[in-house]
Amino acid sequence: MNAFTNAVSALALSSAATAQYALPAKDVPYIGGNVFRHNDPAVASYPFSYTPPFEPEQYGGYYYWSVNNETVSGSNFTGYGAKEGYLLPSGATGKYPFFQVSEGHPKAINSSKLFATCAPSAGQCEGKFQKILHIVFENEVYQWTVGQAYWKLLATRGKLLTRSYAITHPSLPNYAALVAGDFFGMAHEDFYNVNATSIYDLLEAKNVSYGTYAEWYNPIATHRGPNDCNNYVTNGPIDNTNPDWWSQVYRRLDVPALLFSSYTSKYERCSKIYGANNTFADDVMSHTLPEYSFYVPDMLHNAHDPTSDSNYFNQPNTGGQWLNSFLDLYLPHLEAQGTLVVATFDEATWWNDDDSDPNNDNHIATILFGAGVTPNTTDDSYITLYGMLRGAIQNFGLGSLGRNDTNATNGNLFNLVDSSNAHKKAKLGGGDQGDE
Repeated sequence: MNAFTNAVSALALSSAATAQYALPAKDVPYIGGNVFRHNDPAVASYPFSYTPPFEPEQYGGYYYWSVNNETVSGSNFTGYGAKEGYLLPSGATGKYPFFQVSEGHPKAINSSKLFATCAPSAGQCEGKFQKILHIVFENEVYQWTVGQAYWKLLATRGKLLTRSYAITHPSLPNYAALVAGDFFGMAHEDFYNVNATSIYDLLEAKNVSYGTYAEWYNPIATHRGPNDCNNYVTNGPIDNTNPDWWSQVYRRLDVPALLFSSYTSKYERCSKIYGANNTFADDVMSHTLPEYSFYVPDMLHNAHDPTSDSNYFNQPNTGGQWLNSFLDLYLPHLEAQGTLVVATFDEATWWNDDDSDPNNDNHIATILFGAGVTPNTTDDSYITLYGMLRGAIQNFGLGSLGRNDTNATNGNLFNLVDSSNAHKKAKLGGGDQGDE
C-alpha cells in the first residue's frame, strides 16, 4: 500500500454527499489564531457553514479531503451592527470546519535547477529580476478591465499581456494555483487548508527571502510568538455605505500563504505575513522588501467592490485608481531595486458575476511594471497563472514543485521581459535585499 492508501484506509468513509474522511483532532495542524473548538463561547452564536471542497468521487484518490468538525475557524464582523440600525451583511459571521485537502501521491520538491536561466542572445545566465512583487486583483474579465479608463492608463505605464488566463473558478483555488502549481480540485470557498508543498518550500531551500503584505491584516499573538498567523476568514471595517454590496475589506482567501496548512503550521513562516498598512512603505523605502513577495489589496482596492458613489459596473475602476496611486508612490523605488511588479487578476467574471456568459475562457488582464519592462507595450504570448509561477521559479533558480510549473504549455513569465535592462542595482536610498 502507498502512503495515501494507508492513511485513508484507517479512516471511516461517510456519506459521499456530505463527508469524505474524518480528520482526527490529533492530526489537525496548529495554524495560529482564530481557531476554536466547535463549542467555544467565542463562536457560540455563529451559524455553522459546511461546504466541502469537491465531491469525493470526482478525483478518485488523486486529491482527497478530510474534515474535523470540532475544530472551527470563525469569521469576524467589526463594522456596523443591528443595534446601529444596519443589517449584518450575509456571511459576516459564521464558523467553518477545518477542511484539509491533500494529494493522494504527495509531490516532493526538486531543488535542482530544471529550467535554464540563461538568455543566450544576451549572454545572461542569472535571474532577470532581483525581486518579484505580485499584486492580485479580483474577478474581472479582460475586456471589461481594459475598457475602463484607469486600466487604459495603467496599460500605458507597463506591458499589457493580452492573452493571460486564470485556471478555474471561483477565486480561492486560483490563489492556490499561483503559488503551488495546482488548484487541488477545490471548487468552492470555505475554510480550506491545503497540505501540500508550495513555492515557499522552494524559496526556503534556496535561501530566497519572501513575505506577504496584506491590507487590514494584523498578526496575532499566540503561545508560538507575537506575530502568528491570523486566520480570520473576514476582518476589518465595512468598505461601503451601500447595503447592496457592502462587505468587510479583508478576506483570508486572498492571502495565498494562509491557504496552506504546510505554511501556517510553522511559526517562522507565519511571521512573514505583515499588515501592509504598517510595513510595506518602510520596507520599500529601506530596500528591505523580500525578493519574492505578495501585496494583497483590500476589497475596494482589488476591484472586487465598487465605491459608495459608484455602481457595480464601474468596480474595476476602484482597483485601477488605487494601482495608479500605488505606482506613483512606489514604482521608481521598486524599479531601482530590480523589481518586476506583476499585476494580475485571480479569475474572470462579468459585472453580473457570471463567469461563463459570454464564454470568456477565464481571460484576465495582466500588466507588468518595473524592471525589464518597456512602458506602453503589449505581448500576445499565451500565459496562465501557472506560467507566472514557472517564471518566478526559473528566475530564482528554485527547481520544481513537480506540478503544472513544469508544463511549458502554460507559458513563462520569465520569457516575457527583456533581460538587457532588468537586472538593476538599487539607486534610490540605501539598504540591501530583503531579510529573512
